[in-house]
Amino acid sequence: MKKILLFLITLLIISCEKKSLNIIDINFSNPPIVKSVKIEPDKINLDTISAGIEITPEDTLKIKLKTTAVIFDKDGQDDIAKTICQVINPYRGITLTRINLDKINDSTFYGEPEFKIKRKESGNYYVKIFSIDKSNFSSNEVYFSLNLYRGNRPPIISDLIAPDTVFLQTQTVLIKMTIKATDPDGDNDIKTVQFNSYKPDGSPSSGNPFKMYDDGNSSGISGDDKAGDGIYSIIIQLPPNTQKGKYRFEFQAIDRAGASSNVITHFIAVL
Repeated sequence: MKKILLFLITLLIISCEKKSLNIIDINFSNPPIVKSVKIEPDKINLDTISAGIEITPEDTLKIKLKTTAVIFDKDGQDDIAKTICQVINPYRGITLTRINLDKINDSTFYGEPEFKIKRKESGNYYVKIFSIDKSNFSSNEVYFSLNLYRGNRPPIISDLIAPDTVFLQTQTVLIKMTIKATDPDGDNDIKTVQFNSYKPDGSPSSGNPFKMYDDGNSSGISGDDKAGDGIYSIIIQLPPNTQKGKYRFEFQAIDRAGASSNVITHFIAVL
């Protein structure tokens, strides 16, 4: 009798375990899966971002990214509750921004996270993407490296047009000089294009440096033909009493970070 009673109790325990397992199986949820992620851009030269007239390490810069993620969920795409994008500063151990990506089709999510950093805070940052389903199960986490670097490159000047010889007259003689200036980081990075002039005895002119212009003011002091074409111009005046001799002109461009271009030296004989 005791053996029969023990057998019945064992069957009851096994039956309860099966029911418990069935309950777990029925309510099991598959977490979402992040299949692919695209971050644009993944590399940014901080010295190409303007925050004022000058470029300084203390400038506060706004960074904006474009993030696209493809998410799959075995329990159905409608089971995806949200897809999250975080930008992390690993040096300070903080999250700079956290946004929910918008669903743009059945499996694709998109967003444009923004954050601010100091120009001096260059380095490798991380973009973290993951999803959460309606049962609060999290997907795998995908990390992307975001390279924020300082890489200012100096401007370049070329194609100087200026006379070699000028003859003084009874009236003031006007001389137009032009030069081309470009910058690998974008022509908006050029702060100034200028020249210094030196008299025949080698002494500098009192007005140094003289600024050149790309303003399209053809009838003004610059004589520039077209604004914004990268050709900088200036008209200088030589009155009848100008000292005769060979004058030296040194042309140069300077960018917003203070980097200087190559120097072009030109001599004009005033006779």
